[in-house]
Amino acid sequence: MNTKIQRATAALLCAAVLTGGAAAFTMEEVKPEDIFTPEVIEQERVSSWAAEEVRDATDLGLVPAELGRGFQKEINREQFCELGVNMAEKALGKTLTVPSSHSFTDTASEWVLKANEAGIVNGTSATTFEPNASITREQIAAMFYRAIVYIRQQEGREALDAGGDLSAYTDEGQVSGWAREAVAALAHSGIMKGTSDTRLSPQETATVEQAILLVLRVYRIV
Repeated sequence: MNTKIQRATAALLCAAVLTGGAAAFTMEEVKPEDIFTPEVIEQERVSSWAAEEVRDATDLGLVPAELGRGFQKEINREQFCELGVNMAEKALGKTLTVPSSHSFTDTASEWVLKANEAGIVNGTSATTFEPNASITREQIAAMFYRAIVYIRQQEGREALDAGGDLSAYTDEGQVSGWAREAVAALAHSGIMKGTSDTRLSPQETATVEQAILLVLRVYRIV
């Protein structure tokens, strides 16, 4: 749970006990704006343009409980691993393997280790993963592309068509060479859409709700 929300809720309950007595404790309706800052309330809210697909993804079980809040926050690398691995396991109908050993010194998350073992994500070095680091749009495209390749290979199916023309986007030159194939494939298939009709914004960070929309679209084609 969000740390700010935990602290606010704890403070609210403590105040109620101290002022009303434990025996006479009654819970009155409290509006979110009375205890949470506008910034926290806004982060917890799903954007209107994402609401329908976030609801569909949730109904399909594609949104892990930990990601069911803070929709407008940046998604970090470990959270992506949970989202991606959960999707892959549902698509394949099996649990991915946790390797018996690993080289990361900064995480032992099963989600990270499963994703790394499947080739969906890489470390930031031979010994680090940086689980709390944010992810850019081109990075998340590359990770989802690898997830599609992994799932289809497991099922003996052809990989996603790597073709795709990015010339319609004025910032296509900002797409890194290593990510171009993945971004083009996801854009061509309609999985990743631009931030406008003419911009991909590949170097911008991705939010939780943006990642949920992508995982839903990936799930529907795998």
